[in-house]
Amino acid sequence: MGKLRGKVAFITGGSQGIGQATALLFAEEGAKVAVLASTDRMKAQKVVDMIKAAGGEALSLAANVAEQAAVKAAVAAAEKDLGPIDILVCSAGVFSHTPIGETEETAFDRHMDINVKGTWNAINAIAPSMKSRKTGWIVAVSSNLGHMGLAGYAAYGASKGAINTMTKCLAIELAPYGIHVNAIAPGSTATPMNEHFRTDPQYKDYLEMTRSRTPSPRIYSEPIDMAKAALFLSTPDSSAMYGAIVVLDEGISLGI
Repeated sequence: MGKLRGKVAFITGGSQGIGQATALLFAEEGAKVAVLASTDRMKAQKVVDMIKAAGGEALSLAANVAEQAAVKAAVAAAEKDLGPIDILVCSAGVFSHTPIGETEETAFDRHMDINVKGTWNAINAIAPSMKSRKTGWIVAVSSNLGHMGLAGYAAYGASKGAINTMTKCLAIELAPYGIHVNAIAPGSTATPMNEHFRTDPQYKDYLEMTRSRTPSPRIYSEPIDMAKAALFLSTPDSSAMYGAIVVLDEGISLGI
């Protein structure tokens, strides 16, 4: 029997990368999964088709997580089709270069709208039902750049630092209702979001710098590594954990 049998999970950013790996793993563990893509529902449907082909149950949805009404509508659709949501994983996010003095306001706002407000909107839409049932697991997706710096990526780092603090605040607020709020903080993970770093020759020096600072033999983790951590935080196996930020970055943030 799967660890999530009988549970309903809602995954934002579920159409690719860490979100996709999490959706597939959760379905394998028995959960009914609502897969939310940003704008194109067909991207989510591809993941749903994979889940159904393996014998699971899933629903594809699309919504801009920065829009509160759109998120609430997606949550309502998921609840109508699959039932009350037991697990929320907030994996929707953006990552781009924002050098100081050269970054347009829209680029900064995009990080805050999707990474921070998107996480808030999903939790805000789902937490009331969890509170009424006095149970729930919420996993935010932060980053090791939420507590360490990388030149040229201040907007992304600031957004992930905000998620870390949000996780801790909401963990305190929701713990009395039996709701576990925690976060995973991936480091370099092989996803479509950073494919250019891994394949474009102009980033060769960056890769060498990362290799020199990473204690692990592996520079890039795999999305399934993050999904497995999210699974742990979505079951009674992590029953003592509230407000934890679980770092999964091959050791790069430990120090020199």
